[in-house]
Amino acid sequence: MVVAHILFLAGYFLGIRKCNLIPEKVMTYLGIECDSKHCRFLVQESRALKYLDTLRDNISKQWISFADLERLVGKLVSLESAVPAGMWYTREQYAALRRSGIVSSSRKAVKLSNYIQVTPQLLEEWNMWILFLSTNTGSPWNNLQNIMIQADISSDASGRCFAGVVDFFNGPTRITAGEFEEPFLHEDIQVKEGEALRSTLQVLVTEFPSQIKGKTLVCKVDNQVLKAVLERKGTSNNLVLNSLGKSIFWLQQLGQFHIALEYVKSEDNVADEFTRGSPGLEASISHEAFMVIWNKWGPFQWDIMATSANVNRDPKGQKLLFFSRYFDPLSKGVNVFAQDLTKLQGIFCFPPIPMIGKLLKYLEQQKLDCVLVIPAINSPWVNLVSSYMTDLIEISTH
Repeated sequence: MVVAHILFLAGYFLGIRKCNLIPEKVMTYLGIECDSKHCRFLVQESRALKYLDTLRDNISKQWISFADLERLVGKLVSLESAVPAGMWYTREQYAALRRSGIVSSSRKAVKLSNYIQVTPQLLEEWNMWILFLSTNTGSPWNNLQNIMIQADISSDASGRCFAGVVDFFNGPTRITAGEFEEPFLHEDIQVKEGEALRSTLQVLVTEFPSQIKGKTLVCKVDNQVLKAVLERKGTSNNLVLNSLGKSIFWLQQLGQFHIALEYVKSEDNVADEFTRGSPGLEASISHEAFMVIWNKWGPFQWDIMATSANVNRDPKGQKLLFFSRYFDPLSKGVNVFAQDLTKLQGIFCFPPIPMIGKLLKYLEQQKLDCVLVIPAINSPWVNLVSSYMTDLIEISTH
């Protein structure tokens, strides 16, 4: 009861501080300084120095006892109100404790005698906490939740694709979509949904930095696990998703905005249609087949209809320059038909079948030489290809 009363009184005085009804000063509750002059929570200096000594000692170790790690992560979590990113950098420590097989209720002797290997993941978290406590910039009392941005923001993912839609009321609309790169293809759907949200927020940070600064963005997602993980600042059960959550957190810091997640059913998610497009619109060839083409007609500088996931690479493994169908932070422009191609050299394209006729007419208009991969079928565009074709090889018969 005593602890409960202390916490209640602390909350009461903190509420007064927010209203600035008492003189400006720094007060300390449970090791957290409440600076009314700058409206921030800060870690008490003596406490920060104590934990810094422990963290610096740990990063030189190869092993740490369960008891020491449990005690350390518990102390770090207690600083959450003054270290905004802190919780994100405790999940690897919690995961290591869980993997050890020891539980919190185990005897003290068991905890002291069982050791956990210090992994690069633990070192990353400890080094981040050293940075947080060394700078000790604190956390503002007021967050960015009061000014809502007037836009419909949605993201979605399927087994192979992601998409995000940013639709400003009475303003522009931006779409990002594409196939996942290889590392994501084998991940859980929650991870894919997280990457879809991260990609959508990247559009906002890149394209609309002034519009989102200081605002809250209500983002619609149809995955309740993703919503829960982001709202509680991480998870130790899915560390890949936790890593994505950290990226989303730092995007918010970079753009100086805040997100609030709203769960919607899949049928009400406007981004859903872009993850279920025609497979024929995402054509690609193997690197081996592309090297056959490179050796005959290369080198190439451009792959003019591609995405980050399927853009072709040169013999050294470097991605070619490319134009994308939707927003892509690595592309040189959205929509090849909106680009001036006349000054480009070394151009390759494997166009989706439904777009071949339109692309051929655009290349004719631009008076452009281009190496194309097209199917050996009868189609209205065959005559146009024949009139301009200078050389031909067959890549595959199936």
